[in-house]
Amino acid sequence: MMKDELIDYKFIFHHSNINNMKKIIYLVLAVIISLTASAQTATNFNCNDCDGATVDLFSKLDSGKVVVICWVMPCSSCIPASKTSYNVAQSFQASHPGRVLFYLCDDYANTSCSSLNSWANSNSIPASASSLRFSNTIINMTHYGSTGMPKIVVVGGADHKVLYNANNAVNVSELQSAINAGLIANSVEENNVLTADINLFPNPVNDKLTLSLTLDESVVINIEVFDNTGKKVYSDNLKSETGINKIAINTADFANGSYFVKISEAMKSKTIRFNIAH
Repeated sequence: MMKDELIDYKFIFHHSNINNMKKIIYLVLAVIISLTASAQTATNFNCNDCDGATVDLFSKLDSGKVVVICWVMPCSSCIPASKTSYNVAQSFQASHPGRVLFYLCDDYANTSCSSLNSWANSNSIPASASSLRFSNTIINMTHYGSTGMPKIVVVGGADHKVLYNANNAVNVSELQSAINAGLIANSVEENNVLTADINLFPNPVNDKLTLSLTLDESVVINIEVFDNTGKKVYSDNLKSETGINKIAINTADFANGSYFVKISEAMKSKTIRFNIAH
């Protein structure tokens, strides 16, 4: 589909109350909190990874990271779910570079790092800045209830909540939703947050999503839309004007589900979640 067929936008200028955006942010967070109200709090650890670097879990979460922790024996039965969990975590790197981390941990820290590394590499779970390995008893899977092979949890947010907890298998859509919930919960705390007053409506949306941006000066705005896997499904650069700019995005051909719109200006950005229901 051509971009001209996907988006039709116009700019309308008037005054708006900056509290509107805050209300939307708080509403989104309230929904997330209500969905995870029964979730437990993560247990912190501070230890070296298999490369000898010191890692503090809560420091990562406080800096806006979402962490997927996967315990393995390692064993053959661990391969499918652990590899899928790694792939899901890595799928967010394009839309949220460096913000989703994957920690592969030996279940009882009785496997050497060299053996864990060999098992991971042979099963297409490579190490990287966003994919670390651990064999340390301080990272205890029993802190998160019953054990399983593999055991997968997602932790995130300033309150260090456990957003996903599963044994033996992984549900891809639930894992994606948990990571997205952690990213959205942290989006308000980002250091380089865009201070513009931003509203979107309707939500859920059918065929057209309207963004309303109140800006103090004329700037170039980058708009990106991601689906719940982190895949970018739309992007455009727009020259804004001082005041309120209304931008309409045609969503008629988007599938039903959860999406995220990221509005960026220079090094600052804001991410807002919305739903499509045709």
